Amino acid sequence: MSENVGFAAKASRAFGVLAAIAIGAQPVRFLTREEALILSRAIEAVAAGASPERQIFMSPIASDQDFDALAQENGISIMADGCDDVFLDWTHALALAQTLKGFADG
Repeated sequence: MSENVGFAAKASRAFGVLAAIAIGAQPVRFLTREEALILSRAIEAVAAGASPERQIFMSPIASDQDFDALAQENGISIMADGCDDVFLDWTHALALAQTLKGFADG
């Protein structure tokens, strides 16, 4: 994964375990296993050109921060209000997708 992206599994009393994703200086996003799997599939579909969608959006149930990204020719630009966008090329975006998928399968 990119040096701009951090991942950790965090215990949650309400949800069991959550994926904590830190992207650049943006607020950390928390996803359930199901949300992590859905997001991984969305990133993979857009990267493969299997989906005509250019925006990937998710409002995770356990997080105050949405996941909002725009697909570009060479990767995705992840946005958060009041923060700089973080660009991940397809190699790094797909690495994030694989990490999320591994967490979901865990």
